[in-house]
Amino acid sequence: MKLKSSDPREYPRVLFNYMQTEQDQKEMRAGIRLTREIFAQKAFDPYRGAELAPGPASTSDADIDAFIRQKAESAYHPSCSCRMGTDEMAVVDGAGRVYGVEALRVVDASIMPDVVSGNLNVPTIMMAEKLADAIRGRSPLPAVEVPVWFNPNYQTQQR
Repeated sequence: MKLKSSDPREYPRVLFNYMQTEQDQKEMRAGIRLTREIFAQKAFDPYRGAELAPGPASTSDADIDAFIRQKAESAYHPSCSCRMGTDEMAVVDGAGRVYGVEALRVVDASIMPDVVSGNLNVPTIMMAEKLADAIRGRSPLPAVEVPVWFNPNYQTQQR
């Protein structure tokens, strides 16, 4: 994100940088190939028609990359553009204060340092509650240890 001007009413420029790294490209290609594999299963035979996009002729990495560059977009939950932390990539501190800018905080999904594995709604609400308490000077609730459940077969039953 970059400011277009010093006018606070003007929307910022947003560049998502899709497909900028080899890892991005590799993961997107893998997603298309996995989707094809899933829908090629016998269970989908009664429902499956011809592949519409990128199309069955698009099999090479270059073909798939071209399709992704042309069609990829964020549909729902962009996050992680204003990373919280103390490293050189961090934009905000642990209280949502923007480094180097006085009296400006960011309190939304953009401050997540990494993409979460589920929907952003609940983690964003949790962060907003915690940061609202910090802004208001309230003490945080005490830490509670809660066990995390893992499917014992997660390595063999999922990709």
